[in-house]
Amino acid sequence: MKNEKMIYIIAIALAVVINAFSLDLPFFWDTILTSTITQYFFENGLQNLITPSQFDAGHPPLFYFYITCFYHLLGKSLFAAHVAMLPFTLLGILSFIKILKHFQFAKGQQYLGLILFFSIPAVITQYCMISYDAVLLSLYLSALLCILKNKKILLSIILIVIVGVSLRGLFCLASLSVTVFFLENKNIKLWLKWNLYFIPSLLIITIWIYYHYTQTGWFLSTNTDAWSEQRGIVNAFGVFKNSVSIARCFFDVGIIILSLLSIFYFMQKRKFDHYTLFWLIPFIIFSIAFLPFKNPINHRYFLIVYVLMLFPVIQFLGNKKAVYTVITVCILILGHFLIYPVPVSNGWDCTLEQTSYTKARDDFFNSYVRDFHVDRFNIGTVFPMDASRKQTDMMDDTIRMINVNGRSMDSIPYVLFSNVGNDFSDEQIQQLKNWTSVYQTKKGLVELILFRNPNFHSK
Repeated sequence: MKNEKMIYIIAIALAVVINAFSLDLPFFWDTILTSTITQYFFENGLQNLITPSQFDAGHPPLFYFYITCFYHLLGKSLFAAHVAMLPFTLLGILSFIKILKHFQFAKGQQYLGLILFFSIPAVITQYCMISYDAVLLSLYLSALLCILKNKKILLSIILIVIVGVSLRGLFCLASLSVTVFFLENKNIKLWLKWNLYFIPSLLIITIWIYYHYTQTGWFLSTNTDAWSEQRGIVNAFGVFKNSVSIARCFFDVGIIILSLLSIFYFMQKRKFDHYTLFWLIPFIIFSIAFLPFKNPINHRYFLIVYVLMLFPVIQFLGNKKAVYTVITVCILILGHFLIYPVPVSNGWDCTLEQTSYTKARDDFFNSYVRDFHVDRFNIGTVFPMDASRKQTDMMDDTIRMINVNGRSMDSIPYVLFSNVGNDFSDEQIQQLKNWTSVYQTKKGLVELILFRNPNFHSK
């Protein structure tokens, strides 16, 4: 019995260590929006549950409420926000281990699963952030476990939480429903009985969408500049570009090894068994759901698929020499450092190289205070550098630099460039080559350069 519990003890210890590592990491990438909304709720109250239009993407507010509660409990701080993620890190890894045990994976395979789980760059990085995509991963795994253990009431509760976290939770519901269909050997009656437990979550998300409409006048597509472009429908070429983006999500940051081994497993078995269907179903449903929209397709949208690919990967590696397992783990870990050069964009929120950005950014701010007399209102940059330190570090500093995405830089005296900024256009990058570098720092694979416009003072 003691040996049976050991893997849980190690898993809990790893989750705690990962959370402790993240405690002072600032909000980064799309979690900056989470910071902005949760601080708004903390400072202004919940009011009508709707955020100001410039922040409102239409998602249900449950995750934001949850983080805000931790501010009230522990104080408004990065520490409180990151501690709030620990229960979901624990839920994710423990649910994953219990699924391995349900399918009677050998003890060695269970430990391998534990190692691989946290070796996936996108997974460990998202758990180090205040990320509702990581929360969706944990909830999906716990829901799948409930299905396998026939815990229907608990499943219904988890599904409510899933749709309360994000609109993308609807895709999770669809994926879980289809998974049940195959787990029940395509028995329509049994499948329909399971779907009765999906009804409460569907009712709640329907109520939310209708309520949100009554308060804002829109369902899924807002007219606000910050969001309207992302909710638009693409043309045929856009569908092709989105297809390439999805394919890239299964190549980047070390994921290629999971993709290849999952395919090798299928070729070896020559049938769609449960291990293949577990990841293939959400892959197909998520991909179909993302294809029609202009919203950029991010690696983190497929966290669930990445983890579910571990089931066939573990089975495949179980019949191979240990060296193949070592190579697999090494490729995943090296995925943190597989960064494309400028001007190719990168999935910075799915690699721990983002910590290098934090160090470089802190160096810039320290040097800025010590050595420069440049008003930050006169510095242009792009996301995520344009966020205020209140948004990223929860400081009192609300100054934001000018976002030059899609704008001319001719009238801007300074531009802060970084390879982390995916939104610099090719023309802007070329233009900056003719500007003067007045400050430069590099940490790991991340660089920050402050350029001065040589033509500005002559105007």
